Amino acid sequence: MNILSKDDLIKDFEIEPNTLVNDDCLNAMKFIPDNSISLVLADPPYNIARDNNFATMGRAGIDFGEWDKNADILSYIKECSRVLNKNGSFVVFNDWKNLGDIAREADAHGFDTKDMLRLEKTNPMPRNRDRRYITDYECAVWFVKKGAKWTFNRQNETYQRPKFVHSIDKGFHPTQKSLGLMTELILIHSNEGDIILDPFMGSGTTGVACKNLNRKFIGVERDLEYFNIAKERIMGIANGALS
Repeated sequence: MNILSKDDLIKDFEIEPNTLVNDDCLNAMKFIPDNSISLVLADPPYNIARDNNFATMGRAGIDFGEWDKNADILSYIKECSRVLNKNGSFVVFNDWKNLGDIAREADAHGFDTKDMLRLEKTNPMPRNRDRRYITDYECAVWFVKKGAKWTFNRQNETYQRPKFVHSIDKGFHPTQKSLGLMTELILIHSNEGDIILDPFMGSGTTGVACKNLNRKFIGVERDLEYFNIAKERIMGIANGALS
C-alpha cells in the first residue's frame, strides 16, 4: 500500500492503485489518470451538523465537526466523471435534501441516474418521539456514464432490492458506514481486480472492504487523524491482521 501526502503530489505525478492520500480530494483527484476507476463510492459531508440535545438521550449528538458545515459537496463530481471509466459506477451517499442538487450536477457531467438506494439503520439516532418521525434511514444515488454497460452482480436469487439494512458502526468516525454495507455495494457494483476510489475515505471502511474482496483501492482523506486510523486499519488487512 502506497502512502502519500499532498506534498508528494507534484506536476505530472500519477496516483497508482492501492494508494492512500492525505489531501483534499479536489486536489488529489487531479493526479488520478483519466478513465482508470471502475467504481467511486463517495460519502461526502451532508452539511447537517448542528447542536442538539441527543447526548442526553444516551447517544452522541450530530455536531460532527467543522468538516460537516458548509462543505462543498458538488465540485468533486466533475473529477469523478473524468476518472471513472466508461462502464463504471458512481455511488454517492448524502442527506435526502441534497440529492436533487447532486443529481443535477452529475447530469451536467455526463452521468445518468439509475436508482436511489436506501440504508435502513437498525440503531437510529434518537429523536423527540412525540413530535417527529425517527430518522432510521440514509440515501444514496447510483449513477453511471451515459451509454454505459455497467457492472451489476445481483446478490439475490430473485430481485436485488435497493434496501440495505445495517447498524451504524461506532468507534472510528462519527458518521462511519458499516463494513457490511460497503461490502455489499462493492460486490454488486464491481469485480475482482477492479480499482475503487473513495474520495472521502474517513476511517477507511471502504478500503478494508476492498482488501477483503480482492479489489484495488485508492482512498483520499484530508483529516490527518482519520487518515492515520484508515491507514492502520487498511494496512492491517493487507498484512493479514483483523480490522
